[in-house]
This record gives sequence, C-alpha cells and structure tokens, in this order.
Amino acid sequence: MEELLRRLVILIFGVFGWVGAPSLASASTEPIIVVVRFFPAEGREDEAQARLANLAKFVPKANPGVTFQLHRTTKAPVIFLLYETFPSQAALDNQPKTVLPDFVKEFGPTPQGLFTRPNEVEIYRKLGD
Repeated sequence: MEELLRRLVILIFGVFGWVGAPSLASASTEPIIVVVRFFPAEGREDEAQARLANLAKFVPKANPGVTFQLHRTTKAPVIFLLYETFPSQAALDNQPKTVLPDFVKEFGPTPQGLFTRPNEVEIYRKLGD
C-alpha cells in the first residue's frame, strides 16, 4: 500500500503528472502529510520555482483545507521541497481526480527536461496521541 501511495505522489508531477490516488482504508479522516523533493535542471531553477509557485497558489484554492508550503535549498545544487498537508483521505483523493488536471489545463504540462530526475516522495500519517 505504501508503494502505491509513493507512486501516486510521484505521478503528481507529470503536472508533474498525478493520475490516480489509491485509498487508504484506515484513518481516513486523519491528516496526511506529503513531502516531495524536486531536482530542477541546472540553469532552469527559476523556471521550476515559478511553476511550483503557481502550483502552490493553485492547490489550496482548488482543494480547500489543503496546505501547501514550498521551500528552496540555500546552496547548490538547488532542491525544492514541497510540504503538503491534506486534511483527510478524501482531500488527497481529490487532488489527482480534479485539482491537478485543472492545473495542467491552466498552466500546461511540465516542460520537457525541467527536472533532472524523479521526485522523491514521502507520505506520513500521524501516530497515536
């Protein structure tokens, strides 16, 4: 199941490309944290940052309750870190079905070669209180 979620989040960025979200049966109302590292091509860091900034503005408007924080390393090579909080499994499921396709319609597909390697994705769930 974790591998399916990892693949799902990797697909987010063939917006970067998200296609479908497998559902987690347990804790469907608990927040889900998604952390993604992006590796932009040398010389295209500003272009990648602009695209990710557009996504950071778009997602919370299109998927209410989702928080989206974008960070950039302070040294070379540049790496972007996306920290996203989904309030529920339903919010996560909504992302690939409607939000990301709408983003691609508005901003176009990711330009070829913008990123040098696959994104690294981690998904976290809250442990007991």
